[in-house]
Amino acid sequence: MSKLRWGVLGCASFAQRRTIPAMLQSPTVDLVGVASRSKEKAESFRSQFNLRRAYGSYEDLLQDPEIEAVYIPLPNGLHAEWTIRSFESGKHCLCEKPFASSAIEAAQVAGIASEKGMFAMEAFMWRLHSQHQRGMEAVISGKVGSVRLVRAAFSYSIARKFNVRLSPELAGGSVLDVGCYPISVARYYFAAEPTSAFSRGDIDPEYNVDMAMSGILDFPAGRALIDCAFTLPYRTELEIVGESGRIFIPKPWLPDPEATIEINGEQERLPPENQYVKQFEYFSNAVLSGRPPLYGPDDAVRQMRVIDAVRRSMSSGTAEAV
Repeated sequence: MSKLRWGVLGCASFAQRRTIPAMLQSPTVDLVGVASRSKEKAESFRSQFNLRRAYGSYEDLLQDPEIEAVYIPLPNGLHAEWTIRSFESGKHCLCEKPFASSAIEAAQVAGIASEKGMFAMEAFMWRLHSQHQRGMEAVISGKVGSVRLVRAAFSYSIARKFNVRLSPELAGGSVLDVGCYPISVARYYFAAEPTSAFSRGDIDPEYNVDMAMSGILDFPAGRALIDCAFTLPYRTELEIVGESGRIFIPKPWLPDPEATIEINGEQERLPPENQYVKQFEYFSNAVLSGRPPLYGPDDAVRQMRVIDAVRRSMSSGTAEAV
């Protein structure tokens, strides 16, 4: 089986816990090395995961001709810059969500991807999990009727101390960090883009980022009720309501190894799988086959337009067009 040669830009704890182990399990990934602004930290990751190379700067990794694709788990405000620099170095890119800090930035990234002939994808791993494929099958087959309402939430509590999620300079805030999940899942199950967004939020006076948001997205066929927060207990749930039935997914973003989905009151337990492994396998296969991923840069731009509208509405206090 062919493998795509990867590098990781950044030694984030999230990558250490979830995505690098998944890359090492993927049959289509050859993880060459990891880069950090600290050579010592990169070397620590290299040693822990038995990688071939540790890079003391992001530039050094991008200059390595052996690497064909990069995974970017950097803070939000650095996503667009390093995705573009990856393209300019001839590397395909899987970038953590959010794809950029704004729709304007996302469009710039998408334009350069097209110009350079590079593949890119926003790393919403949940879209590749079987529970959502099963949910979409139920929608398409008519088991719940036409979708009229999506209700989605993602919240958790964070300590009030230094954290990139609380830095406005690094595009922090709850909407960009976790609100992007309810927004993306609403777009997924409506299979459309919202026309407007109305939201209310809590802006922290010290950090100047949104700590919580509740909102309504208006779609041509119905509405989505979304919320996110850094100030509430850990909550993840999703409900899709059609004209004649209901789908409920209790853990839509980070499911248990054996995920469950409830369709019209009947619970199904799905076989174990790792959505991160599937994500890296999917993107690797897209590059190796020359077939662009289903959710490419254009989808990421549309996602950021909705996020921008939600954030504008928090400031204006009125509904904002997407």
